[in-house]
Amino acid sequence: MVELLDAPVSLAAVRIHGANATARAFLDWLIAPHIVLVPHSTFRDVLDTTTAISRTLAATGVFRSQSIRIQPAEDGSDAHVDLVYDSLEGRLTNIFGYADVLSLNASLGTKTKRAFDVSLSFPVTPTMSSLAFLSLVGTERELGPQGGGGREERMALKGGLRKCAFGIPIPGNEMAAELAWRCIGSPSDDAGISIRHSAGPAAKASLSHTYTNDTLNDSVMPTSGSLLRVINELALAGKVDAFVPLPSSGASRNLLGEGNNAFWKTEAHAKKGWSLAKGLTLSLTGRAGILQLLAGDPSTIHYSDKFQLGGPLSVRAFGPAGMGGHEGSTSAGGDLYYSLGLSILGDIPRRPQWPTKFHAWINAGRLQGIGGCAHSFSRFSIHDACSTLYSPIPSLSACRFQSIHTALTQPSISVGLGLVYRFDPIRVEVNLGVPLIAAKGEVLKRGPQVGIGLEFL
Repeated sequence: MVELLDAPVSLAAVRIHGANATARAFLDWLIAPHIVLVPHSTFRDVLDTTTAISRTLAATGVFRSQSIRIQPAEDGSDAHVDLVYDSLEGRLTNIFGYADVLSLNASLGTKTKRAFDVSLSFPVTPTMSSLAFLSLVGTERELGPQGGGGREERMALKGGLRKCAFGIPIPGNEMAAELAWRCIGSPSDDAGISIRHSAGPAAKASLSHTYTNDTLNDSVMPTSGSLLRVINELALAGKVDAFVPLPSSGASRNLLGEGNNAFWKTEAHAKKGWSLAKGLTLSLTGRAGILQLLAGDPSTIHYSDKFQLGGPLSVRAFGPAGMGGHEGSTSAGGDLYYSLGLSILGDIPRRPQWPTKFHAWINAGRLQGIGGCAHSFSRFSIHDACSTLYSPIPSLSACRFQSIHTALTQPSISVGLGLVYRFDPIRVEVNLGVPLIAAKGEVLKRGPQVGIGLEFL
């Protein structure tokens, strides 16, 4: 066997049969980095090249199956071999012939009335480690009592680059640009002033970066690994009519018009799991975020851009968006939040194979505004934004420090028990929780609470 692997053989050609819908230029682009002239090439080198090409072709997601043959070269030389792939394409994911993936999704529901998602992605490097994507997403949802009883319509066009490992976005980076249109309408008569300020058509243009590193061995009951996700967004936003310059000479000096704002928004999610015993795990989850206004008036920040906290997927035993300041029954949202969740999950005694697990948890969190820390500008300009970013303002730092200190020292806390049903990747929880500490005006949810989602605190 060793003599066969060390035999002097070189690769003469690579042929792919059955790739009728895949562009030849794209296949050449994928294969070219693996065809390297190696002096004194051996059969071992040919096998290594075969494995590398197979992995690259599999990473495209184009081919449902492939078989490989190494056969004598067509030139008749004993020192040369040809590599032949017999492949079966998945035509639904290779419409344009460049390993592109076009997906169409639509759904109807109760709270989210309608939703659709059209996305196209394709590789931009032969190693399949980077993908370009373009998506169009639309939703129509009820905001509920915490959102002033209104309804929000949203449509967004998003494009960017995603760095991943053989098409798997773990770990990876995503850089994207998004242009979004949203409209909040039909608020109730007792809706708060914040939701009323956001009512009507509004637009947002943003740049974002997302870093994700997920090494958890299980999303529900992890015993090793960790999750870290950091999202940064730089955005310009405002009412649609605010982007139309007024005819007066004073308004013409504004960059985007009155009523706009610019902000920087950062969120971080982390999770760690440990094994306590067979079928028993402990997990710790933390989330935090801050929204810093760079230019504009704080009252112009859209309701959907603010943080919301509370609910079965967030801090349990509180109502959805029930934490933080309220204007009557309407959530005012916040510029600063954090939440922590400590959970113990275990198998049902004598039924470890059941997808149902018991659950005990304690949650803590806080949502609030930064208050007077944000600068208010009557006119939007690049000079104002840069001054906010780079000028040393002691009072601003002191105010922000005071807000963070208040949030950390005055958390709302809840505890409870429940059941978790695993329907991977979806998780369903039924909990009985009790709020131990709550801020004035926060919406409590005593008794049973049901949550359905992908990620929980």
